[in-house]
Amino acid sequence: MTKRQIEYFILVMIIGITFLSCDLMATLFHGEKPPDTYTVTFNANGAIGTPPAEQTVNAGTVIRLPDKGGMSSTGNIFVGWNESSSGGGTTYSVGASIKVTRDMVFYAQWLDGSTPQYTVTFNANGATSGLAPASQTVYRGISITVPGQGTLSFSGKTFGGWNTQSNGGGTNYEVGAIYTVTDNVTLYAKWQSVVQYTVTYHANGASGVAPTAQTVDPGTEITLPGVGSMTNIGKMFEGWNTQANGGGISYAEGAAYTVNGNITLYAKWVSVPITPPGATLAEQLAYICNYTGSETVFDIVVNNNESLVPTSVDSMGLNITVIIRSVSSEDVKTIQLLGQGHLFSIDTGITLKLQDIVLRGHSTNNKALVAVGQGKLILDSGAKITMNSSQSSSQGGGVYVGGGILEMNEGAEISGNNHRGDPSYGGGIYVINNGSVVLRGGLISENSVEAATWANRTSGCGGGIYIGGNSTVIMTGGIISKNSCKGYMSAYGGGVYVGNGSTFTKQPASGSSTSGIIYGSTGNNANTCKNGDYNAGFAVYRGFGSVKIRNNTLGPGDEITTLSDVGWE
Repeated sequence: MTKRQIEYFILVMIIGITFLSCDLMATLFHGEKPPDTYTVTFNANGAIGTPPAEQTVNAGTVIRLPDKGGMSSTGNIFVGWNESSSGGGTTYSVGASIKVTRDMVFYAQWLDGSTPQYTVTFNANGATSGLAPASQTVYRGISITVPGQGTLSFSGKTFGGWNTQSNGGGTNYEVGAIYTVTDNVTLYAKWQSVVQYTVTYHANGASGVAPTAQTVDPGTEITLPGVGSMTNIGKMFEGWNTQANGGGISYAEGAAYTVNGNITLYAKWVSVPITPPGATLAEQLAYICNYTGSETVFDIVVNNNESLVPTSVDSMGLNITVIIRSVSSEDVKTIQLLGQGHLFSIDTGITLKLQDIVLRGHSTNNKALVAVGQGKLILDSGAKITMNSSQSSSQGGGVYVGGGILEMNEGAEISGNNHRGDPSYGGGIYVINNGSVVLRGGLISENSVEAATWANRTSGCGGGIYIGGNSTVIMTGGIISKNSCKGYMSAYGGGVYVGNGSTFTKQPASGSSTSGIIYGSTGNNANTCKNGDYNAGFAVYRGFGSVKIRNNTLGPGDEITTLSDVGWE
């Protein structure tokens, strides 16, 4: 070997060792070098015949999935390919574009021949030139790759993908996205102006992924999405709100929203009702009274008639709602008071909602059947408070509202209750201490007050409702009838008595032309005042002001619609 040959050999060895050292160092610090090629294999998945040949391609190559080749499956149709043999993944149609980033196996997917086919149509949506991509017809459940704009163009605007609505307010699909076909659908080309606003959706404490943000032209009306994949343990999705705490403007799922600026909408979560543990109603209520959580809804189903001693429905937690109901309106159960006192006392942070349930008192009680302190009582359809006679200085026969809130809805009833005392106020409802009552419907009937003795010459006021202590009653529906007041000195307000500083407002509900009925002094449904030296206000009596005004002239079915109709001056 000549000297020049020896020098050349040494140079080649040095270069080789250098490159080998670089590979060894790369392996040492970065692991094995990724392969440059991957193999895509096609599996017949139980069919007969030969599947398409496997493909070996460079990493990152985009391939188009082939047709079935020579495969067949008796009675079935070939619909595409899936990386799961059971079809649990995404099923891609023939011709779908797939980027190869690993060794992949695609299994042929076979469906029964009766499986329907649906068509995805692409609409140019006002484009100034060009043609929309061709429609694609595939079997139900098959996924397609969303195409580009093809030859479409729109003068002065840019293409922003496809949308389920022509105004861009529906669901967006980007070019290359996977779209699973479940029905016939038209996707509209989305043409965007220079200025764009984005509606962002915030999970607001939930797990999962919030719906995709929507970016649209100013003034676009969009349809607000549902929950998507958000979940919030113990909570239920109830739409969207402009504030995280739910204190802003609320929007329901599917509502129309006009986009005039960038905005974030927060998922609004409400508690899902849970059943408190316990074999009896008393045990379930005891559990609630020791509950330390917050913003929880308890749902108690009463399966049998029960008897219960006076119970304070309170909790160590905050914002607790307790629903007590029967299984159905055809099988209403009764909860009977045992002993003396309020069957239920509702205090701060508690809302008690009754539905298809009867609360029954007895003839020798010393309190109203239900007391609402700083909490809330809601009487829904089928709820009834009845047959309680209170004979004490504690006012109210049916419900005592002492600073809290009573809401009465259509189908509820407060009837057959009585208060007898010196004086006697509020046979059906007694409201005091800035309390609030909203009458949206239902029946207040056959309640009464009666002054106990002639010797004290006391009065009976508010056979149906007594309103005092700067309290408020708003009536937008329902019926007040057959209530009575009896006083040995005087009787005021057979239906309703309104005390100094308190208000009684009767007005139609939104969208309604009526505001409920209060019967007057005649007919089978009359509210009455009797005995005593001075009878005033068979329907409604206001006991303050320069003139004491009463209404004795309403006939059966007559309706008070405004304050002036009551004769107030």
